[in-house]
Amino acid sequence: MLPPNDRTVWQQLVAEAELKPVLSGTDLTITYPYDGAVFPPEIAAPTFRWADRSTASTHWLVVFRFADRQSPVYALTDRPQWTPGKTTWETIKAMSVAERVDVSVFGVRLAPAKALTSGGHIRISTSTDRVDASIFYRQVPLPFEISPRALRQVKWRLGDIASYGKPAVVMQNLPTCASCHQFSRDGRLISMEMNIEGDSGAQFIAPVGKTIDLAKKDFMSWSDFPKPDLLPPTRGVFAKLSPSGNYMIGTVHEISYFALTNDPAFCQLFFPTYGVLAWYDVVRQRFRRLPGADDREFIQTDPSWSWDEKVVLFARARTRNEYHDDITDIRTRIEDADIHTLNRRYPIQFDLYQIPFNNGGGGTPEPLNGASHNGMSNYFARYSPDGRWVVFTRSKSGIMLQPDSELYIIPAAGGRPRRMRCNRERFNSWHSFSPNGKWLLFSSKVNSAFTEIFLTHIDEDGMDTPPVCLSRFSDSRYAANVPEFVDLPAGAIREIALTGN
Repeated sequence: MLPPNDRTVWQQLVAEAELKPVLSGTDLTITYPYDGAVFPPEIAAPTFRWADRSTASTHWLVVFRFADRQSPVYALTDRPQWTPGKTTWETIKAMSVAERVDVSVFGVRLAPAKALTSGGHIRISTSTDRVDASIFYRQVPLPFEISPRALRQVKWRLGDIASYGKPAVVMQNLPTCASCHQFSRDGRLISMEMNIEGDSGAQFIAPVGKTIDLAKKDFMSWSDFPKPDLLPPTRGVFAKLSPSGNYMIGTVHEISYFALTNDPAFCQLFFPTYGVLAWYDVVRQRFRRLPGADDREFIQTDPSWSWDEKVVLFARARTRNEYHDDITDIRTRIEDADIHTLNRRYPIQFDLYQIPFNNGGGGTPEPLNGASHNGMSNYFARYSPDGRWVVFTRSKSGIMLQPDSELYIIPAAGGRPRRMRCNRERFNSWHSFSPNGKWLLFSSKVNSAFTEIFLTHIDEDGMDTPPVCLSRFSDSRYAANVPEFVDLPAGAIREIALTGN
């Protein structure tokens, strides 16, 4: 912060500069936070960043001006970024709840006399809605490799947005592949796909505790679902634990296309070409097909539960087994091509359908109006906790890791979809609602090849805000993906480990 004498000088220069068009914001751009961003009340301080095109700037003056005529906050830095201290940030948040705060960054010259050389401006605010949940997510090194060395580098973390430190690593150094994960609504159970003893259909369901020691008793296997000899082993692709933790639902009898590309940022193309939905009773330990989502003419995949477990929303497309030379010998392809070339070579578009769960009895699938038959691929649908909204990912083709993917929100019964304001310029997907429904997590590659986790506020009318980047959840050379809100404090899990028993 500035001493009183310097503060007076800069305050006078800033007041004079407001009338000068040279400081209108064309020479300096505040790149983060985004203009209009809304912060949760408990979040730790962000780093403010900017790009200055003025060659005369040697330092930068950061100014926060408040609507109720409280004294502005001033800070001077010699780098094109600045992070408020804890006390200063708490003051800024407290003063930006009722009204947005004006944030200005001025390029300055200190000699021979103090002068402003450039300027940029944004407005930010703080919500009264807390997040009140921790975030569980995976970190994957890029470029992606299928090797024991690469698998051991994958990490899982559990973090708190209020913390000024890195989220704790709760699982790492696994000798096997593990991927998608879910928690029950109350945070009592955790489930995750994890290849055990060569079984790619294995998935654990375990009680949450400080230490989660995974034994064979904690695993079920989608490979146990009966299948014709012609089909490859069932993996239960995109399987989901129900909010109560009583059921699992996933894709069985699946045949999938999987290729590694020559582009580190979008290093794989994956989608099922055939499959039906089946559910698993966690208590009775038995499988059943879901009638109405088991049509052999279609791929039925990527299911999602409504929070009351009465409805299943899933992605559906015509089968595409012609994309394989031999469906009895499905292998990972190594393609010397980028994701765009492969999308043109293997186009596929999914529609969203709803079906009643009906205690496992299923029913008639109905297309979700506004998220089906629209000339796009629609997938990764997630219900809001109050059941009013569905947020889904849309791209021209595919079902994951698409450069043009964007988030859309739609009434749960269908209607006109709205492109969300939180979308960034490249890749937006892997989203999750907070337990209170006020916030949405998602991943984006807007800043680099490595996905980062972002957070946007959702109001009563389903309107969202420019997002907040959770930069402390990022690591160099790691992509942060598949983030999930968990209704637990961040310290609720310290370690997840395989016991081998």
